[in-house]
Amino acid sequence: MFNRGPLWPAQLDHIRIDSEQPAPLIGFYRDAMGMTPVELDDGTVLMQAPARRILIGRGVSGAQPFMAFKLQTEPQLDALRRHISNRGLKALPSPTAIFASGAFAVRDPDGRLVVFGLPRTDLPFPDQTALPAAKLPGRLQHVVVASTELAAMLRFYEEDLGFVVSDYVFEDDSRGEPTAGFFRSDPEHHTFAAFRCPETRPDHHAYEATCWNDIRDWADHLATLGIKLWWGPGRHGPGNNLFFMIQDPQRYLIEISAELEIMPDHLIKRSWKHEERTLNLWGSAFMRS
Repeated sequence: MFNRGPLWPAQLDHIRIDSEQPAPLIGFYRDAMGMTPVELDDGTVLMQAPARRILIGRGVSGAQPFMAFKLQTEPQLDALRRHISNRGLKALPSPTAIFASGAFAVRDPDGRLVVFGLPRTDLPFPDQTALPAAKLPGRLQHVVVASTELAAMLRFYEEDLGFVVSDYVFEDDSRGEPTAGFFRSDPEHHTFAAFRCPETRPDHHAYEATCWNDIRDWADHLATLGIKLWWGPGRHGPGNNLFFMIQDPQRYLIEISAELEIMPDHLIKRSWKHEERTLNLWGSAFMRS
């Protein structure tokens, strides 16, 4: 059994996606994902539907400058801040308007901000009955990045932040070079993952549905908008979840997932071989390297 650090439990609450022209991106997430837009005081647009929300900001198109994880209590947040300090990391001001005062951020080896905090309770939540996709289950569940510095990223998220490793993927075997790592911060298989890649960039973010029929309903809804599946349907090895992926207007990948594995406490650091079957037990795979 692993030692639960102060990060446990935490869930992905939101991410920020930037665009030089935010309007088409806002329209896409409104129509495709059922998220109602609300402009915040800092100029970002909060896109929200039941159990899912993201921020869209004006900036370099395709950038994903931060990801924000929700903790449970102020004492847990204070304990994590002390843990971060003891690891020699600098706590930075929170960049998100969605979290309450007391939130803070740290910068990972790729320069991305990882934010920890408690959600504000005074944010507007407009009626969403006019958006068909708002009725489809899809909780924002995990975010994945691609990195040229994978070894440093894996060490940072496991050793410095205290995420728990669920699965590593290795070039040959458990003694070879890692090509991916899947990390959890609660019993679900992963809330964050990183892949080895020739370029450092956002990879995808995922919305967790409840079952195979939800996968069907999401695909049917997207078909009414002329949005084609980019990859899938399939089943991942690590996580064992059903999935398909689409692209937003900036080619940022969105995953619709279902039945993600729940990890017993005694299961840590399993290993997989770097091959197509690991990423898709059913067929072809999106190989980052």
